[in-house]
Amino acid sequence: MRNHSLDDLYLFVQISQYQNLTVAAKKLDIPLATLSRRLKRLEQQLNCRLIERSAHHFSLTSDGIRYCQLCQPFINGLHNVKQLIEIDRQQLEGHIKITAPINMTQAWLKHCIYDFYLKHPSISIDLQVQNEKINLTAEQVDVAFRVGDAQEPDWIARDLWQSSFALCASTLYLDQHPTINHPSDLLDHKLLSVSTSPRWIMRHKQTGEVYEISTEFSFKSNDVLLVRDAVKEGMGISWMPPYYFNGEQHKGHGLVPVLPDWSGQDRQVTLMYRDRDKQPARVQAFIQHVFDWKAEQPAMYSAN
Repeated sequence: MRNHSLDDLYLFVQISQYQNLTVAAKKLDIPLATLSRRLKRLEQQLNCRLIERSAHHFSLTSDGIRYCQLCQPFINGLHNVKQLIEIDRQQLEGHIKITAPINMTQAWLKHCIYDFYLKHPSISIDLQVQNEKINLTAEQVDVAFRVGDAQEPDWIARDLWQSSFALCASTLYLDQHPTINHPSDLLDHKLLSVSTSPRWIMRHKQTGEVYEISTEFSFKSNDVLLVRDAVKEGMGISWMPPYYFNGEQHKGHGLVPVLPDWSGQDRQVTLMYRDRDKQPARVQAFIQHVFDWKAEQPAMYSAN
């Protein structure tokens, strides 16, 4: 059985309504010769005549009447579905699925997403957090946040800001241990590491001097928030993005920068989505919200 073109079915239904090929061609803005050719092709596929036509006569055959009766509800249904999809895509309601790294979401991204929801309560949000890369297409993700490698075939990646690494410690620890004037002094201290950063590569912001630490750490975890808590307890010095310990929200926690003139290589924070111009309005609104929210944030979310 041959596959029939939906366009040809639609044209036949329209022709039957206008009862005239010339009028149908004008109404549909299709050349008369093209319309006649496609009608003939449909008849060949069905192996029956649908329309009796001549210079002075136009009428549906019995097969044409029956075929039109069968096709009309289907074509109308398709038209209604198209309209419903267009309405759904234009309205600020529906569902958005977002994926993002766990700790970055806990540290600051959640506030951006909460703010969006409060502005658009008719949009439901499915926020999935994980540090492992997932198949964005298979998981039907609308928007993804990535740190570092943002390669994903056929996805658009837009830079949000850059995240650096810096040293921090609690005032409790620093008051009880020798002064630190250079990264080499760190080897005489307890060092706490996020296990995803086994090497600390530091660069002096003014001189460009580079120093690397690769050693056995006193404490390490794959969860940066656990490492931060260990630093708060006075267990040692750690190396993490400054937004985990800098800023107004961290005042009173007793964490301070160590060697603030030294920082790590910036890592790009990227926003990713599937299409440049085919997103529903709700996804477009969320993307714009993220960039507007970012523009209002303090410099600690930028490169440090």
